[in-house]
Amino acid sequence: MRTISLIFLLVGALWLPSRAQQSHLDSGSTQNRPIFTVVEQQPEFPGGMNKLMQYFRTNLRYPEAARKARIQGRVFITFIVSEDGAIQQVRALKSVDPDLDAEAVRLVQSMPNWIPARQQGRSVACRYNLPVNFAL
Repeated sequence: MRTISLIFLLVGALWLPSRAQQSHLDSGSTQNRPIFTVVEQQPEFPGGMNKLMQYFRTNLRYPEAARKARIQGRVFITFIVSEDGAIQQVRALKSVDPDLDAEAVRLVQSMPNWIPARQQGRSVACRYNLPVNFAL
């Protein structure tokens, strides 16, 4: 009886961490390529958040139609930072205006490679959400 209890305890100890890790995978994951949503070390823009904000200030082009219509807001962009830091599958998660959405997507797609996320000591693909503010 004691042996059976020990076996259940060991199986449970091995099963729970694997289930917990699976719950942090993106729905776009495959068996060959997991895409994490929660990682031990988040992906990072080269130089950190200050450099990311500088990149936005330098490269953001406010769409003329949105400027004339005085449209402002925050577009949330979702994308994958791949195992090698490349930006993939960029799309608007929360829309404000089609012109602002398109500019936010363009801005993120043109970013340099990031420092990839790390999980258990290795680089992994990770979904990342980023707000892009448009203010006149």
